[in-house]
Amino acid sequence: EQAAPARSTPPVVSAAQAEKLRAVCRMGREIVDAAHRVIKPGVTTDEIDRVVHDKHMEFGAYPAPLNYHNFPKSVCTSVNEVVCHGIPDMRQLEDGDIVNID
Repeated sequence: EQAAPARSTPPVVSAAQAEKLRAVCRMGREIVDAAHRVIKPGVTTDEIDRVVHDKHMEFGAYPAPLNYHNFPKSVCTSVNEVVCHGIPDMRQLEDGDIVNID
């Protein structure tokens, strides 16, 4: 099977494009860091979602998960046995919970 040239060759970007990519990566890092700062026992996954949504708005960005195939929230919060794409709700985190944010 032959690979499509566009997928087998990494893109070459200009200096201006590279700076835009760096800015977007910094923005994403700040959003994830904001979410991680609020994770502690007693906080709901809805609160994590609110923080993530507000941070997106602060940057003038739109949260990718929101309304994607009717997903109702701005972030996925998977707790403990939830493998992925957990929907934030009023569940309070407990000490020892494993929380994945994506």
